[in-house]
Amino acid sequence: MFCLAFVAPLLHGESLKLPDMGDPSSTVLSPEEDRLLGQTFMRSVRRALNLVDDVEIHTYINTLGYKLLAHTDTTQTRFSFFVVDQPSINAFAGPGGYIGIHTGLILEAQSEGELAAVMAHEIVHVTQRHLARAFQKASTANFQTAAAILAAIILGSIDPQAAQAVIVAATAGNIQQQLNFTRAHEREADWLGIDILARAGYSPDYMATFFKRLQEASRYSNSAAIPELLRTHPVTANRISDAQSRAARYPDIDDNPLPSFQYVQAKLRAAQYHSRPDYMAQLERKVEHTKEPWPLLNYEYALALLANRHMEKAKQVSDKLFKEAPENINFIALQATINEHRGDYDKAEKQLSDALTLYPNHPALTVLYAKALMATQRPELAAQQLRTLINEQGPFSLPMYYRLLAEAQKTANQTVDSHLSLAQYYDQTGQTRPAIQQLENALRLPNLNNSYDRQRIKAKLKQMKEKALQEETLEKGQH
Repeated sequence: MFCLAFVAPLLHGESLKLPDMGDPSSTVLSPEEDRLLGQTFMRSVRRALNLVDDVEIHTYINTLGYKLLAHTDTTQTRFSFFVVDQPSINAFAGPGGYIGIHTGLILEAQSEGELAAVMAHEIVHVTQRHLARAFQKASTANFQTAAAILAAIILGSIDPQAAQAVIVAATAGNIQQQLNFTRAHEREADWLGIDILARAGYSPDYMATFFKRLQEASRYSNSAAIPELLRTHPVTANRISDAQSRAARYPDIDDNPLPSFQYVQAKLRAAQYHSRPDYMAQLERKVEHTKEPWPLLNYEYALALLANRHMEKAKQVSDKLFKEAPENINFIALQATINEHRGDYDKAEKQLSDALTLYPNHPALTVLYAKALMATQRPELAAQQLRTLINEQGPFSLPMYYRLLAEAQKTANQTVDSHLSLAQYYDQTGQTRPAIQQLENALRLPNLNNSYDRQRIKAKLKQMKEKALQEETLEKGQH
């Protein structure tokens, strides 16, 4: 077993020779332009796609993403990883460090290392500024239009109708050829991705083996059955061989995965398949015929029971899990969720309060705690907990944090703040007009006497109206 601090990138001190891609910092979008483009792009994504807003899954995918980022040389400080509720096997990198992972990819991965390989590949597309370089060839002065074009191209590989909802296909198609990642980009993403894998404590073989497995599984399928990952990142025998050759130069590495990978897979399976009788029957048979059902199986079984509203049975399974491992965050969150669904809010609140002393500001536990506090008529404390969570999470806060915060603030008669939080929720989800409506409603409040509140509302309203004007200009250009 190798200590991570001493894993050399290559054997015999060999340097990592990459294709000559030019200076990544030259003749491309500035970091600030890239950030603004990314924010607008992400609003388009949220409008067009169903994103998974489960806090535990969101926390896991960002934890894994930043674990990989810790082993890069990037100076870009902001990345955001999100999960798209799509059964297809795919991932994509957008501007501004926004990286999307499909639920189908997470479920298809046979280990965290395979998932990490794809994420490392996408991270390299961002750190090496492949999208910015390609986009420079098709640059436009209108960032709103630019973001819409990028969204349409990326979404087009997922859902053509969603792409058309963002921008007319003719405009996107005109720039598609200029934005496709080149073979050199893909090779660089493979090579540097392999280096990231090894440094982060995963076998460098995962890059080649996962792509090879997908390719072999789809070899005799019709074109419609080919995984989207292979469509958007074409894989050839030479590319696989090249990745295998590169990986062979590293020492053997024992995997160092996060503890949550299999729990996230279980949660996704339960969410997607709980309504299928064959899935439930299979779970029950496994639980019944396994002499000592392992915790992961019972965890998935309890989640499926909860989704089907078999509360008492779910509670029995959850209580057993919690008794055996009371420090397991997944089991704490599961039991608290079941208690809240059963209306036992006092018990959930006490349990979550105790858990947060051990795991301060844990996102999933904090959100559940806030819901329990609101149910027990303590909205002020719920709002306080959520504000602290949002301040800590910063730009990586889920939109649902703001929606829940707005609800708590409204109940606590913090009316101005409630409108502002709801406006932030609508803004993050790409709903500019409803955001403006919330701000205008706040300005019309009869008790708005605080000049500071009035000024911050007006400043946000001005920003949102400018954004709406840009969006209207884009829409007019499509007709």
